[in-house]
This record gives sequence, structure tokens and C-alpha cells, in this order.
Amino acid sequence: MNPFEIWRAKPEGFARAHYFVIVSGQERCANAQVQQYNGLACFTLRGQPGKLDVVLNGADGLDCPTACQCDFFYVLPKTSLIEMKGSVSFERQRQIKERIRNIFRLH
Repeated sequence: MNPFEIWRAKPEGFARAHYFVIVSGQERCANAQVQQYNGLACFTLRGQPGKLDVVLNGADGLDCPTACQCDFFYVLPKTSLIEMKGSVSFERQRQIKERIRNIFRLH
């Protein structure tokens, strides 16, 4: 597992599996003893994206335009991860990082 990979997961509280962008650091992702990761939820885009979202698509390994919600970090137990779908492109990684910095005022 690596940061900015897109994984399908069904964490507690979700009725069905969704895609999540892994945003845990490389140290956490590379540690085999770690049992939880941080992720941003992704939902099929219907209409215009929200101002807290970054749009992902085929360049990121997804089948259709998908909104990555950057304002809330979900805890993803390792056991909830089902399959890796793709990796967020460099440009979208930059957009997600910038969106997180703005939302959480990390300037």
C-alpha cells in the first residue's frame, strides 16, 4: 500500500463499498504492523463537484468521474480494504494536497 492509491473498502458505517484515496504517510503504509489507514471517501460525481472536492477520472484508474471529498479523513481498518483500483495522478495529488491545506488552513 502507498499514499494516493485508490482502494475499494467497506469501513464501519458504510452500507456498501466505496473508493477511498489513501492519505496516510509512507511510513504508515509501509509498516506491516499497522492495522488502520487514513482515507478520503470518493463518490460517483452527479452534477457539479462541491468546492471541497477534487474530481478523479480515468487518468486515476476510475471508470467514471468521481468526487474525492477532501474535508474529512476516514479511518480504514486494513481488514476493510477489498481491492486497489488505481493511483491518483500527480496533478490530482497536487490538487488534493492544496485542497486539504486550504480546508484545514495549514498555510
